[in-house]
Amino acid sequence: MRMNATSTLSLWNAPRSSVQRMETEIARGTKELGTGRYADVGLQLGSGTGLALGLRQQSAELQALKDGNANASLRLSTSQAALQQIQAAADSTLKALVGVPSANRVGVVRDAATSQLAALTAVLNTTADGQSIFGGTNTATAPMTAYGTGSAAKAAIDAAFASAGGTTMNAAQMKSFLADGGPLDTLFSGAGWQNWSKASDTTLDSRVSLSETVETSATANAPAVRRLAMAYVVASGLDLSRLPAEVQDVATDRVAGLLGEASKGLVAIQANLGRSQARITDANTRLDAQKTLLSKQVLSMEGIDEAETKTRIDQLTTQVQISYSLTAQLRQLSLVAYL
Repeated sequence: MRMNATSTLSLWNAPRSSVQRMETEIARGTKELGTGRYADVGLQLGSGTGLALGLRQQSAELQALKDGNANASLRLSTSQAALQQIQAAADSTLKALVGVPSANRVGVVRDAATSQLAALTAVLNTTADGQSIFGGTNTATAPMTAYGTGSAAKAAIDAAFASAGGTTMNAAQMKSFLADGGPLDTLFSGAGWQNWSKASDTTLDSRVSLSETVETSATANAPAVRRLAMAYVVASGLDLSRLPAEVQDVATDRVAGLLGEASKGLVAIQANLGRSQARITDANTRLDAQKTLLSKQVLSMEGIDEAETKTRIDQLTTQVQISYSLTAQLRQLSLVAYL
């Protein structure tokens, strides 16, 4: 009978390849337990990999829409807060105007309008996430230019006031000067308003779902804003105190009318933005439902059986420990021990 010799080195090396394979499988199983999906989805799903990737891409698109909705919601909430502040100031000025005798109106409203005009400019230049919220589609530039000495708007208004008669105007002339379409009104519309505003007339639209787009901004060029600016300028910038009482009454009545129009217009803008906020909330609810459905579909394709994977890892770990134990015992084999 012939016997083949087996060296101790051969015995030591025999378990190595199987141990390496088992350790690789343990590492893969541990990764799968951590992620909840197959370590190599392509290998596991084969031709179904394309469908799984398509589902993941759809889910990513839905998440991108939600992220965009978060930015739009920030812009809308900031706009709403600013509009509420502007409207409160307009209502406060109107209340102050109608709450005092006509003889005292000019002085009372002048001081209020001066500060409110500066505040209006500052609020309309508000930014959210680095974008001008009242710039319309022109979000990179602050829309409003401050009204004051040296500004193109003030120069144009002073020139128009002087051309209309200035402090020598009578009641009829003042009424004509302040009328819709009159000399002053044209400076708050069209090319005249460009002395004030760099905003775009077009507001921002945002895609809030796979099939829905909503308006998500306001613009400093809105008629309500222009009416409000005109009211403040008439009250504070035309030197009404130097005019006769009946002319002052015409001017302050016009200011009251403009403030009322502006307040109504601001309410309408807020209502419109509020509807957009509601639609975004509804869209997010639908997006969450769609994402949940897609996640379940992906999980059904890529998801592992965690209990089975854990059992497999435990078995492999036990086998590796046994292999190491055997190897340690083989290392202790020596002919010297038997001599």
